[in-house]
Amino acid sequence: MNEIEDIARKRSILLTTRMRFSPQIQPVKETAIDKIIEQILFVSSSDREIGSKEIQEVFSSESGYAVNLSDMENSLDRLIRNKRIISKQKGNLQLYELTDEAKCEIKDLQHQAEGRFNSVVSKLFKNTREEVSIYISPFLKFLCIIFSQLGEESVRLLKGDVKVDNCLSSSSIPLILEKIKKDFPSINHDLFKSAILSFFQNSDPEYNMIKWNIAQSYYIAKVLGIDPSGILLSKEVFGHAIFYLDTNVILEALEPKQRHYESFLAFHKVCRQLGGTLKVCQITLNELQDWLDVQHNLMEKVIDQIPDETAPKVSSTFYKIYYEKKMSGEAINIDDLFVNFRFPKEDLKSLFGVELEDNPWFDEIKNKPEIESFAKILEDQYNKAHVYPKVKRHGAALHDALLIFWLQKLRKENRDNIWLITMDTTLPGLVPENTSSESFAITLDALLQWISPMAVLENEENDFAAIFAKMIGYRLLPQEKIFGLEDFQLFGEMHMSCKELPAEDVENCIQYIKVNAPTLDPSEPTDREKLAYEVNKFFADPGRKYKKNLSILECKNIEIEKEYKEKVYKVSKDKEELEKQYKREIEELNKKLLEEKEETKKESLKRSAWNRISLTSVFFIILEILVIFIANRYGTGQNFLQKVLNFWPYLVLAFAATILFGCFFIKKERLKSLGWPFTKIFKVE
Repeated sequence: MNEIEDIARKRSILLTTRMRFSPQIQPVKETAIDKIIEQILFVSSSDREIGSKEIQEVFSSESGYAVNLSDMENSLDRLIRNKRIISKQKGNLQLYELTDEAKCEIKDLQHQAEGRFNSVVSKLFKNTREEVSIYISPFLKFLCIIFSQLGEESVRLLKGDVKVDNCLSSSSIPLILEKIKKDFPSINHDLFKSAILSFFQNSDPEYNMIKWNIAQSYYIAKVLGIDPSGILLSKEVFGHAIFYLDTNVILEALEPKQRHYESFLAFHKVCRQLGGTLKVCQITLNELQDWLDVQHNLMEKVIDQIPDETAPKVSSTFYKIYYEKKMSGEAINIDDLFVNFRFPKEDLKSLFGVELEDNPWFDEIKNKPEIESFAKILEDQYNKAHVYPKVKRHGAALHDALLIFWLQKLRKENRDNIWLITMDTTLPGLVPENTSSESFAITLDALLQWISPMAVLENEENDFAAIFAKMIGYRLLPQEKIFGLEDFQLFGEMHMSCKELPAEDVENCIQYIKVNAPTLDPSEPTDREKLAYEVNKFFADPGRKYKKNLSILECKNIEIEKEYKEKVYKVSKDKEELEKQYKREIEELNKKLLEEKEETKKESLKRSAWNRISLTSVFFIILEILVIFIANRYGTGQNFLQKVLNFWPYLVLAFAATILFGCFFIKKERLKSLGWPFTKIFKVE
């Protein structure tokens, strides 16, 4: 089967398999296998019957895993009883095909899905000069790769069998784009990349539904292949479970501005349907409060250090709230930015029914060697998976270690279905030594992936698809917000006002420090001195002073022009006098601007002139040495001095060549910039 046919087949299966289940009527695993077999028969039979072996091969090619043969045969028997397929005997082979009723039903579903998919492709590639249809195959192949990996990752997270090195991230899309470029060299790859980013960035209902359907189909297929028992497709996995919330999940639950707030609401709703219990440990609330205190302190130090142009690039939710209030003209109190975290214990209880767990056991065990050892493993694993300076503090790792040991204790004592819900993708699969459990932690996004076929009702599907699409977008797309509050802490510690500096300089200085002094801590006095040195070195560039002056003068110019227009509007009687006054001031400022620009240009020419004079001198020395060498070897005379003196015309010629080379290489304007005596030579006043 060629690649185009293979992609067409995948397209039919992935876009038309709508995984809606009613576990009360039939187990999810059985329903999933039935639906997939129906789709395979629809797209693979082509008016002919196919056998169970061929069905199994098609399933394996889609999921990467072989479905259990007995499960498939049971499914075929079930579909025959339900009059969805017909069985025919040909020789020794048992062949199957869909009934006419099933064919018509799936054909209608396929027609709707194909229409939606073609509409999305037309919308994404509307600016192409070629036929839009040439992008259908590469676009679907891209989706197949990304959602196949996502599906497998979600299943392995549920099983606790995942390596953080293999987790999807913002680096995944460029790698897959390279593969598409290799497989489809004729398409416009800049347009294709732009369309892919648009597909994951925009919350279009059609985009969301395609992401939802394909992700769901791949997830189900991966579960059936990786977990033949089908336990991961049953409510027993998380039914009536106890979920302990990690600190990062509490942040998402209590602050509506957090990116995964809606995801937590969806999880909480389904948790109630499954009879689950939400809990939080006192040590988690303590860690939350410590983190909030740090953020509050940082806000006080840096709130006036961040240029307005840089504000949209700051990742802090609290700074985002502050900036929105500032732009709308509201009065700003730093304490108000943290209003949703004033009473976290009470709010978690009243809003989500979260129960508090406070046990003396945590104090008794926190200093034991096994806790410290496991915390170090968690810390190293996190730091290995993330790019510096995004690191896990030892205190945070110690908190996670205590929680996991606590869950281990509860499972041993009560054999309860107990889990830690977290946003940290490095925690699933990490367990203490001599532990029988595969994992105690599960990420919120993997849990939502599991929830989808279990508990999402048909009338809620569009809302859940939008939440899922947003979650995937945050996961896969590079984030524009690249600065944290701690990046601006140094300026506050040094009592430098960033508001007086160009935003570009502030951002470049932060990036410079991250490269040249990434491990220094601005809260430590000794490190702060080193950081201050690096900052001063960064701003020591001779041309930077003039850029700064130019920027200040340009800002003043803008302010004066604005003030001028306002006063002209208000004071019509003094219009002529005001015009003369402010025009005079503007002319003076423009004159200063020109002078500063001229000075900047002069400084640049001066540095260039000295560099070129140095190079010319080196050229002259090399030339003279060469002449002396030739004189010594081929000149006439009794000794070295006579040979060199007899070669004097060539020495003079070398000097003249140097002068000629210098005139062309250094040029007149650079020599003028050096001042006296060159201004006298060129008769410049």
